[in-house]
Formats: sequence, structure tokens, C-alpha cells
Amino acid sequence: MMRTLLILSLVLLVAFSFGCSKKKEEAPKPMTEQMTPAPDTVKSGQIVSTIDPVSKTEVDPNSQFKYEYNGVMYMFNTAENMEAFKVDPTKYLTR
Repeated sequence: MMRTLLILSLVLLVAFSFGCSKKKEEAPKPMTEQMTPAPDTVKSGQIVSTIDPVSKTEVDPNSQFKYEYNGVMYMFNTAENMEAFKVDPTKYLTR
């Protein structure tokens, strides 16, 4: 009886340990209502955002699609995203 109780306790301890060790996924952080998102990097004194403000995806640092707005150099995945941003930057920076 004592051996069965010990084995059961060990099995429950191991099962509990595996259940608690799972990493919880973090919810995406919402963008604040500020006009300029937090900069990703600073290069030679210029703030550079490596997140495409239109698609909200990471941009290749070597992207050829760049546009400066309010002292921040924004990078884009596509020319279409860059042109959409140029038409109305506030639309993409306030959501």
C-alpha cells in the first residue's frame, strides 16, 4: 500500500511538472496611440523602424523601400506599402 502511494505521488509530481513547464505564448502588444512607434534601432543618429507600419511585419534591414516621416526612417516590405503610407501616415501609426 505504501509503495503504491509513493509511485502514485511520483507520477502526479512528474505530470504536474510537465504541465507547469509549458511556455505560455505572449499576446501581441498593441501599438500605442502615439504618432511614432518605438524605434527599433538607431543608426548614425537617425531612428530607423524595421517594422513595416502597413503590414505590421518585420522588414529585411536591406530593404530598398524607405521613407522618412517625423524624423523616423520607416522601412517597408513592398513599394505598395510604402506608397500607401505616404498617402496617409497617421492611418498606420495610430492603430
